Amino acid sequence: MAVRKHKALSISLRTVQFLFGVLVMSFGIALTVRALIGTTPISSIPVVLAEALPLTVGEFTIILNLLMVVAQLIILRKQFPPLQFLQVFAAFAFGWSCDLSLWILQDLVPGNYLTSLILSLVGSMTLGIGVFIQVSAKAVYVPPEGLVAAIVKVTGKDFGVLKIINDWSLILVAVALSFLFLGQLVGVREGTVIGEFLVGLTVSACRWLWSTTGIPGWGEEPKGHPTVVEVDVSDDTGATPVAA
Repeated sequence: MAVRKHKALSISLRTVQFLFGVLVMSFGIALTVRALIGTTPISSIPVVLAEALPLTVGEFTIILNLLMVVAQLIILRKQFPPLQFLQVFAAFAFGWSCDLSLWILQDLVPGNYLTSLILSLVGSMTLGIGVFIQVSAKAVYVPPEGLVAAIVKVTGKDFGVLKIINDWSLILVAVALSFLFLGQLVGVREGTVIGEFLVGLTVSACRWLWSTTGIPGWGEEPKGHPTVVEVDVSDDTGATPVAA
């Protein structure tokens, strides 16, 4: 009985940690959106579509993430663990958090380019911190990482390489949609490039800082938890995969 209670408490705490991480991630994304010099790769498509169509960034984030879950089902088929259907829950939590954060920051308007740059940098670092918290919960993948992990499973390619390819693919699609629907480039600028690199560096820095405390938990490599595939989810630099 005591073991069962301890396990239930552990799952509850990990769930809270996961959701807190998602909330921090969404706040970072909102900061990059308000910076007006390009958002992060994973939010670039929702930002473009929200400018062109009558849905919010969060709603398009939910749709995009759900499509990524469907893609995993197609790729993995019977190898897709039932537990990973919780990614659907994560998709809604992420989307709703994005809209909440954007609403909170709705009056944040940068007065000059320097302010925009600072907001972009702070937003990308905040996103990285959120990713560190979320991944260290050892719960489930958020759909973007789940999709990359599924591709790793069937191709045997390096996670870090495929993550970069996935990010730049999202950026290229966002650029294409921007010109198709709006006739100009929206949502993808220098801030997008900043996010592509700074988020991963921030996650690595967080893991290193936490490891120096000698306290087990958040700083541990996310191994042994129920994931889409049993892979080492670090790239060559030791960075945890990120939802940039």
